[in-house]
Amino acid sequence: MPVIDHDDLQIHYSERGSPDGVPIVLVHGLLFSARMFHRLAEDLRGHRILLVDVRGHGSSSKPDDPAAYSWSSLAGDVRAVLDHLGIEQAVVGGLSLGANVTLAFANDTPERTAGMIVEMPVLDDGQPFARRVFTALATTLSTTAPVLGPLTRRTAKLPVPRSIPELAALRDLLSLEPRSGAALLHGLLGDHLVLEDLDADRLKMPALVIGHRGDPLHPLSDAEALVAHLPDARLDVRHTILDYRVLTRRQALLLKRFVREAGR
Repeated sequence: MPVIDHDDLQIHYSERGSPDGVPIVLVHGLLFSARMFHRLAEDLRGHRILLVDVRGHGSSSKPDDPAAYSWSSLAGDVRAVLDHLGIEQAVVGGLSLGANVTLAFANDTPERTAGMIVEMPVLDDGQPFARRVFTALATTLSTTAPVLGPLTRRTAKLPVPRSIPELAALRDLLSLEPRSGAALLHGLLGDHLVLEDLDADRLKMPALVIGHRGDPLHPLSDAEALVAHLPDARLDVRHTILDYRVLTRRQALLLKRFVREAGR
């Protein structure tokens, strides 16, 4: 897995698909890794797929200072990978944390964003629930670090079949280093992203926003408000969070159509 140096950290990424295809960056959810997109990347192999482990996740560096974590710094990890590869513009997307990283990347560097794929953003309506849950989780990780640390390091060494990337993604979650995980949560909780932070005049690129009902962390109302806020956005509503995790080929068809239309 290739690695680049950025902000005194190592950022890992991988490439899938065709090197001559449209570049598409995919960013994982909170505490997971890029492995959660391996199956989707296979279904998008006609494009140039870049899977990035942003800091604090997967195989990338995991600083234990909350100041190292902000939405702009995570977006900067994506930008550093594109700089390293000499890619001037890409479609950028992600799920949950990755959705917010996508919004921060486009807000900071709209000229480099050909389009956005924003699945399950956490904005104004999701913030209260996120704050309660992740504050409690950060406290738990901090206080139990002496016990959890050795266990998670052992978990990281467990073998998993390469043919089941979802198991590898789950192993990444369960092998979280407690102190860096707590730092990550504290850092992002102190830098929450809300709709008014997003400059609609800068975010004129096409956007595909994906949401679903019945989830207090990723409320559909956040996805709907984002679509209303952006100049060129469309909404795709699924039944549950599992729809596209299971039906990756269906999601791949949706993304291919979006990328094709975004390039017209």
